Amino acid sequence: MLIIGEKINGTRKAVGKAVLDRDTAFIQKLALDQVNAGADVLDVNAGTEATREPDDLLWLVETVQQVTDKPLSLDSPNPKALAHAVTAVRVTPFINSISGEAHRLGSLPIVAERQCKVLALAIDDNGIPKDVEGRMVVLLDLDNLLERDRDVIAQAAA
Repeated sequence: MLIIGEKINGTRKAVGKAVLDRDTAFIQKLALDQVNAGADVLDVNAGTEATREPDDLLWLVETVQQVTDKPLSLDSPNPKALAHAVTAVRVTPFINSISGEAHRLGSLPIVAERQCKVLALAIDDNGIPKDVEGRMVVLLDLDNLLERDRDVIAQAAA
């Protein structure tokens, strides 16, 4: 079993304030509390507006990595924020909340290039499929898109 700590999420009022105020001590305490409670991976989500999120997510990555070597899960639907933050991670991160929704597919090249693990949501532009088979179709489509991106990157590197 893999335990992912999800407390560093800027949509939570206190965390959002800490991100905006650059309250390093608050964020680092959240990180260490989760590690001490048994988290294997720490999810980091700035939860701020799209224009400032790249800098906020990068700050969270750097701040958390000052106190722990645990792998991180970068949690954002914003490909620009992910691309900016992924440059600072020390251990290949997870990318959280990938889905089959068209507006979230921009993160797939980052996943493919960095060989990130993915936390995928079985949802597409039509919503959450009503049955297991429909959900599996969404996930298999995502897997196929990731493989295509990996192939393109490998060919470009050759």
